[in-house]
Amino acid sequence: AAAVLCAVMLFGMGTAPNTVAAASFTCSEAQRHSFAVASSMTPAYPGRTIDFTINGSDITADGVFFHTAYDVTYLSDQGADLSFRAHASDADREDIFLFTEQTLYHTAIVKYGREPSIQLNILTCQPKVG
Repeated sequence: AAAVLCAVMLFGMGTAPNTVAAASFTCSEAQRHSFAVASSMTPAYPGRTIDFTINGSDITADGVFFHTAYDVTYLSDQGADLSFRAHASDADREDIFLFTEQTLYHTAIVKYGREPSIQLNILTCQPKVG
């Protein structure tokens, strides 16, 4: 519980200014863990990849970003130094993101399955070209 509270306080919430242009990234999973009261696990097949694009408060992706809308706060919107926080929640899950120094940190509280769980991901990212 302390780790979740710390993550919520660290990542915060806010609103997004418009970025100069949309930014797209290809990311590779460096770490992933899931914790529940009775168990914990790491993935059977680590190292998955995702692509995401952020434009203002719109985030589209082929994994990790599962909500249709996010509260986004830009810490920096300067090209290669892009940095932001994002938050979204619905009845089944709450997701918190920090993107800084080409690394995407993600925490989710997931309320489906046998019992609620906390999922933690760290992905290293590179800007997509073209």
